Amino acid sequence: MEIDLYKVFEENWLLMLFTVIGLGYLLGNIKIFGMPAGPTIGVLLAGLLFGHYGLSVDQGVGTFGFALFIFSVGIQAGPSFFSAFLEDGPKYIILAIVVAIISFLLAWGLAHLFEFENGFDAGLLAGALTSTPTLAGAQDAINSGIAIIPEGMTQDKLLENVGVGYAITYVIGAVMTILLVRYAPRILKLNLEAMARTYAKEKGLLRGRNKRESTEATLPIIRAYEVGPEAVGKSLGQRKAELNLPGIALKMRRGNELMEVTTDTVFEENDIVSVIASMDIHKKFQEEVGTEVLDPDLLDYHINAHEIVILSNHVIGKTIKDLDFPRTYGCWATGLIRAGIELPLTNEVILQKGDRLHVVGEEDRLRDLAKQIGYVEEEMEETDLVTFSFGIAAGILIGLVVFKAGGVNIGLGSAGGLLIMGIIIGYLTSINPTFGRVPSAARYLLKELGLMLLMASIGLNAGEGIIEGLKTVGPMIALCAILVTTIPLVVGYVVGRKVLKMNPVLLLGSLSGAMTNTPALGVITSEAKSSVPAIGYAGTYTFANVLLTFAGSYIMMI
Repeated sequence: MEIDLYKVFEENWLLMLFTVIGLGYLLGNIKIFGMPAGPTIGVLLAGLLFGHYGLSVDQGVGTFGFALFIFSVGIQAGPSFFSAFLEDGPKYIILAIVVAIISFLLAWGLAHLFEFENGFDAGLLAGALTSTPTLAGAQDAINSGIAIIPEGMTQDKLLENVGVGYAITYVIGAVMTILLVRYAPRILKLNLEAMARTYAKEKGLLRGRNKRESTEATLPIIRAYEVGPEAVGKSLGQRKAELNLPGIALKMRRGNELMEVTTDTVFEENDIVSVIASMDIHKKFQEEVGTEVLDPDLLDYHINAHEIVILSNHVIGKTIKDLDFPRTYGCWATGLIRAGIELPLTNEVILQKGDRLHVVGEEDRLRDLAKQIGYVEEEMEETDLVTFSFGIAAGILIGLVVFKAGGVNIGLGSAGGLLIMGIIIGYLTSINPTFGRVPSAARYLLKELGLMLLMASIGLNAGEGIIEGLKTVGPMIALCAILVTTIPLVVGYVVGRKVLKMNPVLLLGSLSGAMTNTPALGVITSEAKSSVPAIGYAGTYTFANVLLTFAGSYIMMI
């Protein structure tokens, strides 16, 4: 029995589509200069291969994927987008704007200088910056009718040019950014490891953790102690002031009676108290408090760990040290995620709205803490598909609004509308978690699936034109991609160092975020042996996604 795979794929687009995505993920494991290529490149290349042999999918597949992706990007950005960064925020915004404007002008100028066909300028901008939102914005401008389509060129040809330009320049942009952030510091004789230590010392991050792990100082355990003679006749509040040790008294036994304990509780002889504290504090308790007692009733508590989303204004802008969770709630922070990036966690780190704080403690205490500062992320299991669906619908409707100015159509397009609605819903969810809820796992799935559908569609539909594109503009657009990738990074670095006076390690992380290049962040983090670059990356990444989405739409309108 012979099976004609080509015919099977041709007749079953769904089978072909997910075969491309699956193969793309496998190709994404291939390492480029020591870093995995990533599924975005892998799926794009797999799509181009299949597309080159005449296989394609309806443009609606990419449009559907684009809507899921860009709306999910907006939801993720929403909680922190309207919150002013407390320290280096203006610097991050300036860097994102500098990179976006220079990249835009370069891509547009070079495309016109070398007389590329329309559409290649948008593909060049998106590919050189490895910015999928830019690509989505450009394609949407074409589909929504706000793009300028020259006489003699069809909408399909314009879309093909964008896809081909993106496909040719994406790998160049990714590789060039990685090479620059890896070797430029060596050429400039920058010791990234030493500079990262300096910044960490200045900001109190020297002992920071960037993984969700417990240490002797953050691993909570519960022990029971018999009250010593020095505590008899004193209240819990007095005794805590004397010892000055973080920890929370949970329950007390007096004779056969179990009692709740408060700061006003006065100790009597033979009282036994259970205490939750970190392991290193318990060592001090054993030395200074009294004899440890094994009492099942006093030790019957459940230690758990939760990821709490920070929402409350009374904790935003404060440091972990200021909040003093161990003394106040008997809970310990062990990890911090901001904008999808794990950041180093120390007592000096400042919390922002939308941060995800990994906290360990006794279950009831964790619940009390979550009520005070936000909500427990993993408990939000169900996605509010009503708000999600109407949010996408509203974003598309906003994008349909077009104004005429001097014969030119001006509008946000679906990309801008979806992004704005996503940001608004993400922000409103941060205020009221029961509204528009999209758990992080669901958001990741929707964003990743949308992106892969978009990449597969681009590759499949641009595949037939990729060889012709390489012949006509290939060498020249590749050279332009090197310039569009390199010059904004160089200018951004000069602005960051000379004008904004930023630490080079933080600056390189910020520039990676402004270029939306996550693999480059991995290279810098590895070279610096520090998580400091991630702080800068998280700062610029959100703004870059928004700016570059509009840049992709606008470049098709001029």
